Amino acid sequence: MQKTKILIVDDHQIVIEGIKGALKDYPELDVRGEALDGVQALEQVRSLRPDIVIMDICMPHMNGIEATRRIKRLAPDVRVIIFTMYSNREYIIKMFKIGVSGYVLKESPLSELILAINAAKKGGTYFGTTARMILSEYLRDVEGAKSDEGNFESLSMREREVLKLLADGKTVKEIAGQLCISPKTVESHKYHIMAKLDTRSLADLIKMAIRKKLIEF
Repeated sequence: MQKTKILIVDDHQIVIEGIKGALKDYPELDVRGEALDGVQALEQVRSLRPDIVIMDICMPHMNGIEATRRIKRLAPDVRVIIFTMYSNREYIIKMFKIGVSGYVLKESPLSELILAINAAKKGGTYFGTTARMILSEYLRDVEGAKSDEGNFESLSMREREVLKLLADGKTVKEIAGQLCISPKTVESHKYHIMAKLDTRSLADLIKMAIRKKLIEF
């Protein structure tokens, strides 16, 4: 079994130890390293090449926002999950724009962090309740007026079904099984959806699905 390599970044050792302790129950997760600030995090990403980084925001020397921005430039395939005490709108939107795979508050049950890790492993995203509410409002208010909104009406019912399932984090194979169609047909629907909506990434499709309330975010 190939393990998922994880790097934990937090300026409080007790938090790092708590996360490590919680992850011991998941043999498929391998904590390869830890860092106490953003500078150390970048060094660890360069040397360890983790699959997932669990990142705090407020840290000395280099905060989690700048560290995440640099990590995404250095190693775009590394997924970053924010694990923080801060629930303010500015941080949540900023991290979403940078491209994090998750945003979980430290006051949440550790089970939410596990959900975020599992989503990131599959290439998806997981945002806690507060972050979801803020992002949902932001996407409706700021991006809801995009000119490509009207193109949604051109989607067939089947294409809308596929869009919803893609936005829910389903793989092409899972969608094919659920809709009783071939993976090749799903790929074809995905291609036509992206062409009709003039989108270039799964993230753009998710934003569209949220604005159209196809999924709860």
